[in-house]
Amino acid sequence: MKYLIVAFFAVWSLSAFAEPLKSVEVRFCPASAVRTYPLESRRDLQSLLLQNAAVINHGQSAFDVKEIELELLEAGQVRDTKKLDAGAIQRIADRGEKLQAAGVLQQVGFQFCGNDLIAPNIKLAGPKLDRDQALLIASQVFAFNGARDTLRVRVHGNLDGRTTEFTGSIPIKSEFAQNKYIFPLRGVWYAGWGASFHTGHRWAIPEEFALDIAKIGESGISHKGDGTRFNDYYAYGADVLAAANGRVTSVASDQPEDPSAMQLPNESQEAYFTRLQKEQAERLAKGLTAIAGNYVMIDHGKNEYSLYAHLQPGSVRVHIGDQVKAGDVIGKLGSSGNSTEPHLHFHVCDKPDPLMCAGIPVNFSNITIQWADLPRPIQSGDVVIAK
Repeated sequence: MKYLIVAFFAVWSLSAFAEPLKSVEVRFCPASAVRTYPLESRRDLQSLLLQNAAVINHGQSAFDVKEIELELLEAGQVRDTKKLDAGAIQRIADRGEKLQAAGVLQQVGFQFCGNDLIAPNIKLAGPKLDRDQALLIASQVFAFNGARDTLRVRVHGNLDGRTTEFTGSIPIKSEFAQNKYIFPLRGVWYAGWGASFHTGHRWAIPEEFALDIAKIGESGISHKGDGTRFNDYYAYGADVLAAANGRVTSVASDQPEDPSAMQLPNESQEAYFTRLQKEQAERLAKGLTAIAGNYVMIDHGKNEYSLYAHLQPGSVRVHIGDQVKAGDVIGKLGSSGNSTEPHLHFHVCDKPDPLMCAGIPVNFSNITIQWADLPRPIQSGDVVIAK
């Protein structure tokens, strides 16, 4: 149950140490903020993922990157520092060059903010950056207690024979979505993929805090029989609910369900994953509906939009412009698009484009989490009871 995708645009910040032409900049993607998610709520332990930062040289002189410091700040004070030395910089430079050469920046453009992070004329390189070359810093993870409000990138290197430093900063947001949300399904459900780092969602910008929701039977698995038919799955056909009041901004209801996307009874996990990667790449090339399948997206105000993906063909009950209330049935759970078995993909993000947006974490008002000591946000693998 994967729906691997991702998000989008950029901002830059330059230090007072830059040369007069301000030739080197630090950009971020997403550009507005990096968001945290609880690792362990009782101990106030937070997780943070810097999806992407880029060090870009626009000047005539080469900039030789020697060290990078990633700092988390609270009220102007540095609380955490992660240093990337020469070896680490070389590794990320090599990785960036390979990604660009393989066309990955275009294939999953949502993960790199389209062309806003790395423009078409910019070549990924490093540690030495000539004019119009950039070093891509991706997937940097932090864990900390308490609060942080700013992430700062400090880049140390040599420019025209002198030691120089460039910096860029981006806000850290630790709050959940501003609107009140209910769980988009009724009853007992299994949150197979959430915002935990061991599942794929956290590493993709639009779905960083998304849920893939299935139903588990008495056998402990998600289907009866051999699982080759959609009706074998306990989740299939369940009513999908609007999670909050809002206006429908986009829908699709004519996308087919492909049973060949599911794992075959005698197919090994390795063989299935190899086949799945190829099929997912083909769907990514076809665009949104090939990935999301039948879907509904709702504008809840306050720059918050919810997505309900992989719905049954023909089951969507709403149209663009419709006003809905929390709890309204908007469609039925299915397995269209990039879906490996019937499940609901749900996320909230900051723009009306399901791909070119950045995820926002949600806390639901009407759930109990099985085995949780106290109320807390959903983690991957939780059993959720929605009232």
